[in-house]
Amino acid sequence: MKTLLVGLNAKYYHTNLAIRNIKWYCQPMEIDILEMTINDDTDYVLYEILKKMPDVVGFSCYIWNIEKVLKLCEYIKKVREEIIVVLGGPEVSYDAENLLKANYIDFVVLGEGELAFKKLLERIYNSRSMDDLDGIAYRKNEEIIVKIKTDYVNLDDIPFPYIDEEISDRLVYYETSRGCPFRCSYCLSSLDNRLRYATIEKVKADLRTLSKMGAKIVKLIDRSFDSNIKRAIEILNIIRELKGDTVFHCEVNPELINKEFIDSLKGIEDRIQFEVGIQTTNKNTLINVSRNPDIEGALKGIKLIVDAGIKVHVDLIAGLPGDSFKSVANSFNDVYKLNPDEIQLGFLKLLKGTDLRKNADKYCIEFRCDAPYEVLRTSTMSYYELHELKSIAFLVDKYYNSGRFNKTLNFLLSFYDEPFDLYKSIYDYWESYNLFNRRHSLNDLFDIMYKFAVSKRMDSELLKDYLRYDYMYSTNNKAYPDCLKDLHQKIPDNVKSLLHNDEWLQHNLPLAKNMSSAEKGKNISIGFFKHDILGESNKSVYIVFLHLKDRTYCAKIYV
Repeated sequence: MKTLLVGLNAKYYHTNLAIRNIKWYCQPMEIDILEMTINDDTDYVLYEILKKMPDVVGFSCYIWNIEKVLKLCEYIKKVREEIIVVLGGPEVSYDAENLLKANYIDFVVLGEGELAFKKLLERIYNSRSMDDLDGIAYRKNEEIIVKIKTDYVNLDDIPFPYIDEEISDRLVYYETSRGCPFRCSYCLSSLDNRLRYATIEKVKADLRTLSKMGAKIVKLIDRSFDSNIKRAIEILNIIRELKGDTVFHCEVNPELINKEFIDSLKGIEDRIQFEVGIQTTNKNTLINVSRNPDIEGALKGIKLIVDAGIKVHVDLIAGLPGDSFKSVANSFNDVYKLNPDEIQLGFLKLLKGTDLRKNADKYCIEFRCDAPYEVLRTSTMSYYELHELKSIAFLVDKYYNSGRFNKTLNFLLSFYDEPFDLYKSIYDYWESYNLFNRRHSLNDLFDIMYKFAVSKRMDSELLKDYLRYDYMYSTNNKAYPDCLKDLHQKIPDNVKSLLHNDEWLQHNLPLAKNMSSAEKGKNISIGFFKHDILGESNKSVYIVFLHLKDRTYCAKIYV
């Protein structure tokens, strides 16, 4: 018999760890994997599945792909009804009974899949009864049987998942642990408090292999990388020893961060990225969702990471029980002042199986009935307020998270009491001109920001200098936005000549010293600024921008 495991990823460069783990855990059974995306045409995906002539098809199910997966299951059965269809993953583990009412689904694997799927295949291959098998749901005659799992896989028994693959251009997922020590009521991880770790020896061997294979980014999907600080530091030391430039992305709980952990990051700042889920700084809301209300400790932990020079992505959630528009604004302000690299304002999703979904009525939470089950309103937050926050989140992503407007945003913030007030003001401007319903290029975003600031009667000449700096720093594109075109002027010969002066280059832009004239012309741009925005002088300046692959370097020339 032939088994095919299908992963419908959100994006083409993602990888599906689950189907790889199952494939190699079940060896020597004949199992193939097929990865496609939710954006691929359904007929195309269906054909790619059926042309492999499988006897068993298994789907890895998540909130982003479940709708398409169910359509494919129905079509597969209509074309070849003898194919056995198996679903697994977080989106189906807590809704198996409802799913099995559809006759195009044969089995649902509950929870983690390696052990249960292997035992299921053995019984299918050998036409054996499922009566003694835990961790699956299925139909027997007209009855739906749901058997909760009772055993867990040893993580060391799962082979390395990326055998004989080209992964240099993919986002690679890897896990060193399973389970979560916390009980956040909105999160599926709270349902598995059995925290288990792969041995350090296995982690070391696997990370070395990923590094040798040329992985660019490895996302550790451990629910709490720093749940065991000592072990986390051991893994950081493994990363320190790896050759190459692989970057590792980890989720951490900020209140657990301590000085020893921060010290272990020294020297590998460019190889680590942290995602921090603080969610809210409203203490009552944290208590409502069974989350640690140590707000001071969480904010302190984020600041320690930021100050250590590590790239930090902070998650906030709008729509949590007890949170209001004002309290979300306060949470945003608390986080923004810590200067993380990115702030993601997400929106509560009432996931199947979670305690919060079961208790949604308690907080008058209304949510969409289809995936991703996003909140529509709560007892403390109206639909209109959530919609406004969603638009503000869009602006934060475009202007703050992009990293392209840093100087301009800092200038604009000086006119507002709190960071959220600025973004609320930008939102009001966009809304008044119906700008949310259009696509905008990078140049458009600069022009809109300029018009917004001018509408607030800010110093337009100083503003242009900040916008010009941000534009020239973040892109090597010489096609300037309309608001900056009047600043484009011929650069004096005595300024341009410095680009060929080895002594000046050595002192100011040493990486450009050995470049050819053609390389300098391609990678260097010079801008004139009426204000010394990089210093405190009253002089006008020229700023030289050297654009390299990983970053931009600057040098000033006073007029």
